[in-house]
Amino acid sequence: MKAISVNAAKWWDARLYNIGHEHTPLLVIDNFYPAPDMLIQDAALKTFSANAPYYPGIRAKTPQAYFNPIINGLNEVFEAVFDYHHGQSSLQECFYSLITTPPSRLNMVQRLPHVDGGDDRKLALLHYLCDEEFGGTAFYRQIKTGFETVPNAKFELYKKAVEAEHQRLGPPNASYFNKSDERFEKIDEVKAKYNRAVIYFGINLHAVLTGCKTLSDDPSAGRLTVNSFFNPL
Repeated sequence: MKAISVNAAKWWDARLYNIGHEHTPLLVIDNFYPAPDMLIQDAALKTFSANAPYYPGIRAKTPQAYFNPIINGLNEVFEAVFDYHHGQSSLQECFYSLITTPPSRLNMVQRLPHVDGGDDRKLALLHYLCDEEFGGTAFYRQIKTGFETVPNAKFELYKKAVEAEHQRLGPPNASYFNKSDERFEKIDEVKAKYNRAVIYFGINLHAVLTGCKTLSDDPSAGRLTVNSFFNPL
């Protein structure tokens, strides 16, 4: 772990970790947003819907001004930590997100660790607006291939390994993937914490940790996060 000083967002408590054998960067930032309570209030006024085929819950658009107080800090760490040229990026999407799907209704993809797809250098930014009782995010290594990241060039090998394991072991259990098994080994995790942000490359194998709280569609009581994705320019 290495503490990171961010000139453009001096209130951040930022720490850099490296994931697994591949040592890919994982940035954890506490005190991320200047007014997180206002985001929860805003989310409570939104209409949420299931608008993404692989996300196990419902989402709603964030306000356009969401990034205004943090964009300079993000540009700084995108360059220093993730090697984005001059920190420049293109925002792909940004949503309030609530995990609401019960384990029994998860599809096959949602039962296993996954990657986010798209550009190999796509960044995921997960901003928790809930506490640690809602779990967190875990990172994994596929045991059969040893892959911790799955860039586009490796995806077919990864997919074949997943299918082979389905043949050997049967389909994965109808549950959120919270620990190691014969398919995947957990190599790291970050606990949810109110107003904590986690930034990592989308090619890292990862899965939601659901924690002990009941899933809810109420932004003030559920597993509320802001999920954003960026591509390099």
